[in-house]
Amino acid sequence: MKLLLLSILLTINCLGGKIEPIIIGVAPHSSTRVILESHQNLVSFLQKYFKRPVEILTAKNFIEFTKRANEGTYYDLVLTSPNLAILAQRLGSYTPIMTYKKGLSTIILSKDKDILKKDKSPLHVVGLDPVSFPTLDAQDWLSRKGFDEGEKVEYTYTSATDSSVTILLHNRADMIIMSLPNYLKLMNEKTKNLVHVIYQSEPKPSRIYLAKEKNGISLNEWKNALIAFSKSKEGKEHLKITKLQGFKNISLEDLNNLDEIVNKTMKRLYK
Repeated sequence: MKLLLLSILLTINCLGGKIEPIIIGVAPHSSTRVILESHQNLVSFLQKYFKRPVEILTAKNFIEFTKRANEGTYYDLVLTSPNLAILAQRLGSYTPIMTYKKGLSTIILSKDKDILKKDKSPLHVVGLDPVSFPTLDAQDWLSRKGFDEGEKVEYTYTSATDSSVTILLHNRADMIIMSLPNYLKLMNEKTKNLVHVIYQSEPKPSRIYLAKEKNGISLNEWKNALIAFSKSKEGKEHLKITKLQGFKNISLEDLNNLDEIVNKTMKRLYK
């Protein structure tokens, strides 16, 4: 057995050294710690499935992450919000494969349930990032309610949703924006009793897995791997951790009604 293992190691060394890891790019919708913890089951499953090391990479903000994904060279698998998934498909040549059954609703929270009725201007609103899907969706809703940026509201942004919760609870913002999954994951009962839901959108497409033929893995192999993950014990544990409800296949047709938000995303990314 020792001789066999030595022979395998020598063969690998002769053929050029170490095996390249599979790189998963996850949009920075939470802190790096939360992202790593909530996707550890995906990492462990893919390591066993492909018999290769797997690494998760994120970025300091959505803009940096999205520009990397759009280049198409940094990540083998991308997990990101629907507007950014469309750009990764169009600019980075990734293919949408899988999403979650539970739609991505936008949540606006405040400690004051009547905040929109108060004669206070401008209101300070904290979003996750200028190009994150919940931020754009919430800003569109507030604008339709007559709360235009620079007049009745001012926006600032934070690098992680858990940071925005702290900002709100310490009275350093009037409202914060987040996705429903993050609300369910980050807000315990005590915290929920301190805040009010000012707005909850109808479910929109959820976070999307995209892949491309790259790093020795074909697109068909990625499709089979993600189907296997969705049916595995690791996949079920991932759903418990992320507060999402099941997986489903996705196609480009499922994203056809997002052109307006995608156009706004492009303007903010490449202004």
